[in-house]
Amino acid sequence: MFRLSRFAVLLAGIGLAFAALAQDNGTPVDPPGRVARLSYIQGDVSFVPAGENDWVQAQLNRPLITGDKLWTDRGSRASLEIGAAAVRMDQSTSFDFLNLTDNAAQMELTQGTLNLRVRRLYDGQSYEIDTPTLAFVVNRVGEFRIDVEPDGQTTLVTVLSGGGDVYGEGGARFAVNEGQSVTFRDPQLRDYQVNDLPPTDAFDDFCHARDTRWDDSPSRRYVSEDVIGYQDLDSYGSWNDVPEYGNVWYPTSVAVGWSPYHYGHWAWVGAYGWTWIDDAPWGFAPFHYGRWAFVGGRWGWCPGPIAVRPIYAPALVAFVGGGGGFGISVSVGGPIGWFPLGWGEPYIPAYRVSRNYFTQVNVSNTVINRTVINNYYGGYSRGNVNYTQINYVNRNVTGAVTAVPAAAFVGSRPVAGAAIAVNRTTFANAHVGGFAAIAPTRASITPALAARAVPVAAVVNRPIVAATRPPAPMASFAQRQALLDKNPGRPLSEPQLRSTTIAAGAVAGSAAAAHAIAERPNVRVVTQHGIPSNATAPALPRATAAGLNRAPREGLRPGAPATQNAASVSDRKLPAVQRTSPATSTEQPRHLDSSRFAHPQANPVHEAQPVRTAPARDFRRSVPASQPPHNENGGNYNGNGRATTNYGNRTVTPTSHPEYHAPVQPRQEYRAPQRNVQEYHAPAPPRQEYRAPQRNVQEYHAPAPPRQEYRAPQGNVQEYHAPAQPQGNAPQYQRAAPVQHAAPATRPAPPEHKSDDKDHQHHK
Repeated sequence: MFRLSRFAVLLAGIGLAFAALAQDNGTPVDPPGRVARLSYIQGDVSFVPAGENDWVQAQLNRPLITGDKLWTDRGSRASLEIGAAAVRMDQSTSFDFLNLTDNAAQMELTQGTLNLRVRRLYDGQSYEIDTPTLAFVVNRVGEFRIDVEPDGQTTLVTVLSGGGDVYGEGGARFAVNEGQSVTFRDPQLRDYQVNDLPPTDAFDDFCHARDTRWDDSPSRRYVSEDVIGYQDLDSYGSWNDVPEYGNVWYPTSVAVGWSPYHYGHWAWVGAYGWTWIDDAPWGFAPFHYGRWAFVGGRWGWCPGPIAVRPIYAPALVAFVGGGGGFGISVSVGGPIGWFPLGWGEPYIPAYRVSRNYFTQVNVSNTVINRTVINNYYGGYSRGNVNYTQINYVNRNVTGAVTAVPAAAFVGSRPVAGAAIAVNRTTFANAHVGGFAAIAPTRASITPALAARAVPVAAVVNRPIVAATRPPAPMASFAQRQALLDKNPGRPLSEPQLRSTTIAAGAVAGSAAAAHAIAERPNVRVVTQHGIPSNATAPALPRATAAGLNRAPREGLRPGAPATQNAASVSDRKLPAVQRTSPATSTEQPRHLDSSRFAHPQANPVHEAQPVRTAPARDFRRSVPASQPPHNENGGNYNGNGRATTNYGNRTVTPTSHPEYHAPVQPRQEYRAPQRNVQEYHAPAPPRQEYRAPQRNVQEYHAPAPPRQEYRAPQGNVQEYHAPAQPQGNAPQYQRAAPVQHAAPATRPAPPEHKSDDKDHQHHK
């Protein structure tokens, strides 16, 4: 245990972090209100954080941001969630986030297979997949599959539902609609082949099972569909209605004495700074949205309003003994503690944000008075938040406060194994603040476990075609470290993250440095001004008789060719760089039965040549009867029918959005904007009807074993007790099933929105 006199010394730097924040008079640049969650890992999946070059083992629940890279090795798969969208990667797939903001998800696919499911599109929002041959931009909600050959010279675009446009060099642009599967063999989109929709394979079945679990989740009744990871709550807890908080989720697969933010580790992530990464398979939604409450002797998670588009937070905690303006040096080696924020308590970001972002990140995750929020923002913007005015109820809950030595915190060590003894006197006189004022080290950026499999550099660095100009890449941690050390615990803004790369002889922030970092030599932007067109794309031209005589390219697995254009192989203009496939080993490669491209050393069961009449999977979605409709404008309160993603002076959509204004009336009185919403209908031209295949698809069930039990650290550890309570041990109780109450009261149903759940009801 650390003596209080030591804490007095450690807290001598009070005010340094926010003083630096107040000295910066520039306009705040808000970070994105969403991230991607790495929600599923099978086999060897490798990861490189933005700005770095070393591959490490990917970690479940890791928040992914612009610049993060993933590689799935042979026999491996991964799944990501981005709000109301999901990305699934098959084996031998090279993936990169070129850009991830509130309104843009731009992905690079240089090899392998990717499935994209988009369940909702906000106004001005786009999803783009860039490959060595083309850029595919989604313009209608649906499900899409993109396959890139190992040599990178061929891309297969399959639209299972919805629609989008393909972009190529020389101004080439065509529409690909529902039910089409098109093979493109050159960046000019002259050599292509239109195929029947191929029959499903093992990867399709994998995606379908995860979609079914996502769509049919009982937890979808209680949270916004943009809350990432809500479906994982179903198998590890139960919901109950509590008058004070509304619908509350209780974890039921935790050890006696469990508390939030205790089983996981801290990592430094981009513009968000210190970020909690939980160990539990369900450990994303409850730690980045909503609040925690101690109800009836157990911890329960309280989600934010269901009709509001939620804003992601790196960790919804308050820090004790070093944070929120209370500086603590890593070299001193003192402890740092934290506890979960309670219902209605404000979240004070470590990063600089606008008033609108500050408001939204709070009102979308709890019920809190907007006047109170405005008052706190006033102090926050001046660098003098008065934390003594906040009544942190969870601080006095037995076992709520977790603490570790600063070295363990910065080193991203597992908290449960490094936790120190916390009792009623440990932090009795310590100050409470909004963030940990500790500078990160390189160990804070990447896990210590080196990757077991990495892609060949030639695959990762292949030139790609892009319809949207991506932002500059993030500077390396070595280039950022000096700035981070100046203001411990304060993250750099998005522009700062991309303006610290220094060219030879250039000064950071100068024009030369900005030009050096803005260059992406492998990205070929093929649109005017780097922005996709809003005009309707033309359909693919019909082929000539000569073109129909050319034999299909070997190695592909589409349906029988329906249409093929006249360009010959000799006419194809290939990228200048050599396409190098991953290095092979002497052992027989492992392949998942899923690739649409034939593997020369594998014999997948589902690789049989399909016939033209082979039925395709029915991708129509249905919403559970108990699922309330969702607000199409994502929590916008000015009635314009658009998503509220214009934080302060940051414009995140290509269209002009009215500035956010807090309403006078309470949130519960929000009413849907009066407007007519046209529903999407399938194209009128006659086409083959795609019927569900007659096969037995196993219904997905969350795996019961192995289920990790998260237990408190072993040893004689005194537990923290509220000052008002006598010294003693925490009550030993089991997390039993919740007490039976009346059926949970469903939150008021917001207006319906256009989504693929409804769109597919028209494809019959």
